[in-house]
Amino acid sequence: MVSADDRIVIHHDARLNPMLCRSSAGCWLEAPTPRIRELAARDLGRYDVGRARPGSAIAQRFFQQTPSDGAGIPLLTDLAELWHTLHPVRPLLNIELKSDPHQPADTPAPERYAAIILEELYRLDLHRHCWLQAFDWRLLRAVQHIDPTVVTGYLSSERNGDATIRVSGTSPWLAGFDPHLFGGSLPAAISAAGGTVWGPCFDDLSTKRVAQAHAIGLRVHSWTLNEPEQINRAIDLNLDGFSTDYPDRARALLLQSGLVTAPPCTAANA
Repeated sequence: MVSADDRIVIHHDARLNPMLCRSSAGCWLEAPTPRIRELAARDLGRYDVGRARPGSAIAQRFFQQTPSDGAGIPLLTDLAELWHTLHPVRPLLNIELKSDPHQPADTPAPERYAAIILEELYRLDLHRHCWLQAFDWRLLRAVQHIDPTVVTGYLSSERNGDATIRVSGTSPWLAGFDPHLFGGSLPAAISAAGGTVWGPCFDDLSTKRVAQAHAIGLRVHSWTLNEPEQINRAIDLNLDGFSTDYPDRARALLLQSGLVTAPPCTAANA
């Protein structure tokens, strides 16, 4: 997300999440909470996101999480500072740009958003060590217009309730690259838009669709796979990668399948 003073904030939601966020006095926030876009970076630093709210859906889902009281909402600069100290390898960063065409007040306009993130990546020397992904393809197109060398990942969902893809007509998410204009092929639409990576919902995938994407040079990187049966199926589907909340679990299953993985990395001061 982007703060009121145009800093890149590592935060999943457009607003402070009352299931995760406490005030500096230790009080859990109540909805409606402020937008990230309404708060300057110095203001965001006053909130505590070190544990999930007891009894909340997030606390129940991630019951194994170790609390870290006092942890603030980080900026991309904080991640970069850590990333530059990692050894023996520094991992490729997968940065999702949150943007919703139905909620324009949540973020800068796509062109401005693209300029802000790229300026920050250049300054932090990360632009060659990451890819940018988004459901809002307008934003990815704006990134490519400024710097065509930046790798972009086109996210998609065809699930009822949160679909960004339409069988016919125009979707506000796709910047005019609707699949029905490309023979009904979602990978073909992404390739035409200039994407390098396709990031589909895992439930939308099949062996045939993965093969179609690979045939036109797209990598397939799905989300969010946490259970062993999902991860093993991703291996069987020949995915190029996937997002997970449990990298230790995923890495063990990849190694068990005989796949090569990067070694764990450690911060210099750890």
